[in-house]
Amino acid sequence: MQKKIHEMFSNADLSSPRAFMDQPKDMEPKWTALLKKPRVIKGKSLPPMAHEGFQVRLPELTEVGLETFVCFFEEFPPGGSSQRHGHMNEAVFYILEGRGYEIHDDEKFPWEAGDIVIVPAGSVHRHVNADPDNPAKALVINPKPTYISYNLKAQRLVDRPGEGSV
Repeated sequence: MQKKIHEMFSNADLSSPRAFMDQPKDMEPKWTALLKKPRVIKGKSLPPMAHEGFQVRLPELTEVGLETFVCFFEEFPPGGSSQRHGHMNEAVFYILEGRGYEIHDDEKFPWEAGDIVIVPAGSVHRHVNADPDNPAKALVINPKPTYISYNLKAQRLVDRPGEGSV
């Protein structure tokens, strides 16, 4: 891969505004197809999918052209939470509505609407909506497709003896 990238750009004048326009001919159909993908997706039009105690609204990635990261909504019902889990990729949550907290490796981190939550790679964590009356919603961004392409797709639910479910 490194060799291929070097070959592509070894003779390129990267100061030229056309440096990245002059792609190898076999790249053109891929770029043309990506440029035809939607640029705006109505979040309200994404169907909710049940996922371990909460729901996710996720665009079909092949339809939107995202290849290196994903972006989706998570919605937790009043008092809802995810199961403890861990994955190799990091994640960023922008809290749109609600209040709650994270448990990352046994440490509690409170959050509320307007906060940004960082989930480090490898952290055993869970997301908890602390409000018993209102849902919590977050926009989630993570590089899972990149990690999968490097075969770093390990993700697992965690149920350690004696830790309970909160």
